[in-house]
Amino acid sequence: MAKSALTLGVDLGGTNIQAGLLSAEGKLLARDSTKTKADEGAEAVLKRIVKLCDGILEAAGVDHDDVAGMGVGAPGALDVSKGVVIEAVNLRWNDFPLAKKLGEMAEMPVVIDNDVNVGAWGEYHAGAGTEGQDMLAVFIGTGIGGGLIINDRLYHGHFFTAGEIGHTTVAAHASIGRRTVENLASRNSMVLLIQKLIMSNHPSWLVEATEGDLGKIRSKLLAQAVKKQDPLAVEVVAHAAEVVGIAIANAVTLLSLPQVVVGGGLAEAMGDGLIKRIREAFDRHVFPGELKKCKLVASKLGDDAGVIGAALLARE
Repeated sequence: MAKSALTLGVDLGGTNIQAGLLSAEGKLLARDSTKTKADEGAEAVLKRIVKLCDGILEAAGVDHDDVAGMGVGAPGALDVSKGVVIEAVNLRWNDFPLAKKLGEMAEMPVVIDNDVNVGAWGEYHAGAGTEGQDMLAVFIGTGIGGGLIINDRLYHGHFFTAGEIGHTTVAAHASIGRRTVENLASRNSMVLLIQKLIMSNHPSWLVEATEGDLGKIRSKLLAQAVKKQDPLAVEVVAHAAEVVGIAIANAVTLLSLPQVVVGGGLAEAMGDGLIKRIREAFDRHVFPGELKKCKLVASKLGDDAGVIGAALLARE
């Protein structure tokens, strides 16, 4: 596709679909979202994507024929070369030819990639990244994902799993389920640990804030607890930051990366405080010391990263 063309970007999640139209200059001309409603089936989800994108084109005053193509960031395991979603648990899809089916329905070329990868691609080209330098992007939310850019290209690896830092092991002798970065440092894992500690009579402001329903803890509330210097929240978040810092240090040591971007819902809610803790852990564990020159910064695009990255992907 022509690099100067208008393209659509779609960030397909298990709960919401976000989409936008990107100009030749990399500006979002229009943006909107809708519910995924995955329980209605794959065809219904695709129809919702098409309807959403049609509305975006109408809002921007752009004809369908002026759009070169669509990029989609999809969750789960993908075969990017074939445009197939191998497995997406939250969508209930298995071996689903997303690019082909959506392309036929939308009447335009469609390319797909993992949702975390397109977020990394967006940050690399339009956010906190520096183009022309290899980069790892780490997104911390309910889970932890990563995207890797090598030689100005998204790097997938032979099994299409490159960059998946959340599934790397940092505690080899821990019990099963407490060994990986995601199982130790994601928001879900932090909430589970907080619940366990509170049940063991550790005091926390979060009990009052949730009126005893600890299942209500979300990223913003956890960030608020840290800001209030709630001892339990501070301890749990500090441990998570240490784990992420170690994992990033391992990746940078292995690949000699000059830059790392950290984003995701939890990281954005926590702000600079979390990035500082991760950076401190990184500096303690990375070796050799020359690697401390690696830039480690917060993401800039927020929810737009996936939409912009997917639209940019459609230009390739």
